[in-house]
Amino acid sequence: MSFRAVPMHDALLLFERDTGTNVLCDGPETMGLRPIAPRVIQMGITNTCNLACTFCSRDVAASSAWTADTAFALLAGLADAGVLEVAFGGGEPWTFRGFGDLVRRLHAETPLAVNITTNSLALTPARLAAIAGRYGQIRISLYDDNDWRTRVAVCAAAGARFGVNYLVTPARLPDLEATVLELAALGCPDILLLSYNGRHAALHLAAGEAADLAARVAVLGRALRAVRLALDVCWGERLEAVPRLFVKPDCGAGAEFLVVTSDQRVMPCSFHQVALPARTAAEVMAIWRERQALLATPAELPGCARAANFGLTSEPVPLVQLGRAT
Repeated sequence: MSFRAVPMHDALLLFERDTGTNVLCDGPETMGLRPIAPRVIQMGITNTCNLACTFCSRDVAASSAWTADTAFALLAGLADAGVLEVAFGGGEPWTFRGFGDLVRRLHAETPLAVNITTNSLALTPARLAAIAGRYGQIRISLYDDNDWRTRVAVCAAAGARFGVNYLVTPARLPDLEATVLELAALGCPDILLLSYNGRHAALHLAAGEAADLAARVAVLGRALRAVRLALDVCWGERLEAVPRLFVKPDCGAGAEFLVVTSDQRVMPCSFHQVALPARTAAEVMAIWRERQALLATPAELPGCARAANFGLTSEPVPLVQLGRAT
């Protein structure tokens, strides 16, 4: 293994991109160390998507300004600055022309770990084979209309490094165990439970439902041996009864990770109202170093772990129809 060593707050992180191994070293020798760059860049490589989900957080009016060359130049510069990983999203990254070539080039010419979040509709066995060994992890967003069972089975059969992102809503909560166990039976090794951030009241868990989810996750976590079950950072302390590997006082938006949008802006996270223009690695790093107070503010959308009561005291917009927009 070839580890990259990067300073954290009073610690040193050793990271190996091909396996995703993280080793945190802390002690008297590491006291006083401070981060030199965000650990992860979440990049909306395109705003184009082959689905139109009503709950999507992206700005549908945003342009798609990146080319393969400009995206590579940005990410190579950020890798030189100390960034460890890029997580491509969007939009749907597989609608970006030359995306597979970009993944291969980043692996060959930079030390970055390349991760991909996808609805998986365009994820074919041929595309999986073309990037085999050149990415960290593929994450499949599970929707009711993206044939996720077939896509999970394809990834498992190909020996892909992959996991599933599952948005937990009140409507989905009763079937959580059945869905998780079905994913495990299909060969999914990693399941991340997402909380909803947005103004649709019907998608937020009430306090009692959050407690119910915590109890269900605790039982599933004990029962599943070959599957990693994890929680999105946006849950914050709503699921405080669930054991955590690392206890952190903050979600890390704007500090541990930054979002770079399809129209060349920097945001603390994809749900945030702050969006500052940046086209180069130097501009991104300047924002990260100089605008931390702004980047650390809560998002205005209900659901933010930084907001009082997670921002759920505001009046959400009732959900008229859950599914694909027309």
